[in-house]
Amino acid sequence: MNDLQAVTGQLYIVEGEPQEVKAAPGLLAQSPPGKAARGRARDSLFVHLSLTGRPEETENLAQDLLDAISKRFYETAGSVTSALRNAILEANRLLLRRNMSRTGPTREGAVTCAVLRGEELYVVQSGEALALIGRNFGVERLPTGEPAQMTPLGRTAGPELRYFHNWLEPGDMLLLLDPRLAHLPAEQVKPVLVDSTVEDGIPQMTAIIGEESGRLLLIEFTDEPPVDLPETRVSRPEPAAPPPSPSPRTLPPPTEKPLREGARPGGKSAGKGKPRIRMPDVELPSPERVEDTARRATSQTARGLSRATGWLAELVEHLRPPRDEEEEETPAGWALPALLVILIPVLVAVVVGGVYVQRGRVTRASELRQEMRQLLTQAEEASTEAEQRAAYNEVLALAQEAELLRPGNEEVERLRQEALRAMDRLEEVTRLTAQPLYRYEEGTAIRGVTLRGGLNGDIYTLDGANNRVLLHETEEDYVTLTAEEPQEIIFGGQAVGSHVVGALIDMFWRPSGTQASIDGLAVLDGRGALLTYHPNFSNVRAAPLGLASEWLEPVATAQFNERLYVLDTEAGQMWRYFPEGDGFYVDEGQRALSLPDLDQAVDAAIYSEDGSVLVLYADGRLRRYGQDSLLWDEGVLTRSGMETPFVAPTHIKIVGRGLNSSVFVADPGTGRIVQLSLGGTFLAQYKAMDEETGEELFTKLSDFDVAETPLRIFVGAEDGLYVAVQE
Repeated sequence: MNDLQAVTGQLYIVEGEPQEVKAAPGLLAQSPPGKAARGRARDSLFVHLSLTGRPEETENLAQDLLDAISKRFYETAGSVTSALRNAILEANRLLLRRNMSRTGPTREGAVTCAVLRGEELYVVQSGEALALIGRNFGVERLPTGEPAQMTPLGRTAGPELRYFHNWLEPGDMLLLLDPRLAHLPAEQVKPVLVDSTVEDGIPQMTAIIGEESGRLLLIEFTDEPPVDLPETRVSRPEPAAPPPSPSPRTLPPPTEKPLREGARPGGKSAGKGKPRIRMPDVELPSPERVEDTARRATSQTARGLSRATGWLAELVEHLRPPRDEEEEETPAGWALPALLVILIPVLVAVVVGGVYVQRGRVTRASELRQEMRQLLTQAEEASTEAEQRAAYNEVLALAQEAELLRPGNEEVERLRQEALRAMDRLEEVTRLTAQPLYRYEEGTAIRGVTLRGGLNGDIYTLDGANNRVLLHETEEDYVTLTAEEPQEIIFGGQAVGSHVVGALIDMFWRPSGTQASIDGLAVLDGRGALLTYHPNFSNVRAAPLGLASEWLEPVATAQFNERLYVLDTEAGQMWRYFPEGDGFYVDEGQRALSLPDLDQAVDAAIYSEDGSVLVLYADGRLRRYGQDSLLWDEGVLTRSGMETPFVAPTHIKIVGRGLNSSVFVADPGTGRIVQLSLGGTFLAQYKAMDEETGEELFTKLSDFDVAETPLRIFVGAEDGLYVAVQE
């Protein structure tokens, strides 16, 4: 079969009114450009991107992200899934960086990227994206069910991606639509996607959407490329409603379709009479009745099959032995033969189709394994580290695709592990083994992890989705849980004295000292208080914080010499509070620390020995300030051996005391945690694999804490608490 072609149509409706625009915001249909990377010359790209906010407000941002997706996809060589993954990650990186820069309202998104190559359709989704595939047997929904977690674009550096692979036939259709239209049942959309065309489907979708709003991209796959010869064109009745103006960013649909091969003008073939037993009539298509799609030709074939079934029944009638003339003619006598005549072709078609699909999956999986072996060989023979990294990354991308086709294949896993080990050697990565300590109920989102100080054990986690703090009781190793379920110790709406708990922002372990009489877990409350949980007494106290009325967007806390600092990115300040017993007071002459670009910071930490401040920025910068002067910056890290810069760092922690202190930085953008010295020397970088999903654990990290000798990194990621240890 020749490569399939795509015919596209778009629809943009606002409260029931179709919008006459050249290109609907967030939609893209693109043929391969003239200068595409190796392997991209046959790939047609289709994208549906949704962003929070009104489409007219996000139109420019959506266009920038579409351009980034298209550019990265057609510049990336190798497999389709690898190129799609890189394209979506590029768009996510741009959106995340924009959100962290606070240059405008926070925007989150959902995206479906589909690629047509020959007879294959590759689909990658992220966020609350939705797609429907129409075939002659019905409609398939992507994703098939509601995923347990749908992390939107622009929220984290490691978005969750969903991969799909399908074999197409002429007449199949693909519908990419807004998440807001996810409530539409498949049966309601089925007439649009089965036995239909793009020209007929757009008016039908207009009627289905009704008074709602939405944007959709409808794609029809056909093996009949448009022909420009005027004598082969046929007229076609106008659709029920005029379709929207074609977008210059979409593949141009043919204005008319050519006659199928073997068709000729004229009506039905002339019959030569009707003998007792004859072959079924075959109706030749005339120019006026040329079908619009291959699917309609399939339905015509089904009608021909019914005529053939009638002929077979007539043949069986003649082959049956003669009956007694007086025997009563009973319809039941024909039931079983007729049923068999109908079911046998259907069963044969189902079996053959299943074998065809399975054979295609097995063949593709075998091809992927062969490509992975070849890439590993190429990497070993490569002359530069850049070429080696590219080859190993391609192996990892192919492994993801192979896992979808043949889950649990030992050879694929072996090749993937070989590529991972090679990448670790190149990047001097220390690979940790990650184990889940606890899996929370659905709807949990861990945003904070803190270890109890001393040698007492216990882990505290902050559940941002449910605005609560949980306590996991453990042995001194922090790994052995002594209670099956965590204990809820602080929650939103809780009354603590005269204070009512608000939004919980950040937490840290506050040791006892000159002013604080008892150590405990300190939690910053957005309503202007520091909540302290004392595990020895199992009670919570609230200390009000002055200047809280001036807070704009507090995001993190730091402590030094019993002082409390609150990082407020919107105000561009670190508010400073001096200890007074278990509470705090404000010195009007020293209200805040003013350091450069705090409006772009994501976290900060203060060294207990000299009060120097380390500030971590959303764009990957890391700087240490002392006495309002810069001690070192990210350039020092590069010169000390950190070849890969931070991409989207989120947290920084100082672990240890005195000269033995180290700085740990979490960078989900590169899926690693980096260890540095206080002098800015690169020491080590760590990665860990989530054994349940096979993904890099630190790409979805939300917070972490570290216990030393031996090294144990405790990670909060989505709805799980993990511990990563060195093998």
